[in-house]
Amino acid sequence: MVRDETLRSEPRARMRAWVLGTVIALIALGVGSVFGDRGILNMLGEREKLESLRSELEGLRAENARLSAEIGELRTSPRAIERLAREELGLAHPDETVFLIRESAPGDTP
Repeated sequence: MVRDETLRSEPRARMRAWVLGTVIALIALGVGSVFGDRGILNMLGEREKLESLRSELEGLRAENARLSAEIGELRTSPRAIERLAREELGLAHPDETVFLIRESAPGDTP
């Protein structure tokens, strides 16, 4: 009779062990899918990085287009070259006088 009870309890113990193992595996999978390297939280962070990089790329493309247009203008227009020489290098014609006006910082006394 003792042996009969042992045979009955053995399948139950196996079933409990199997259920416990399954539950532990599911919990591990759930935690991994939320907090792991390829988890949901990581994916959300990567999406934010992607949007930031796309925005930066859009800005760089706009700047690139502006600079390409400026290069084209400098290649074809003498006035554009003169404007750039005056603004960036402070150049002037021999009969012109250049006045540099410096803005004073707040708190400076003249």
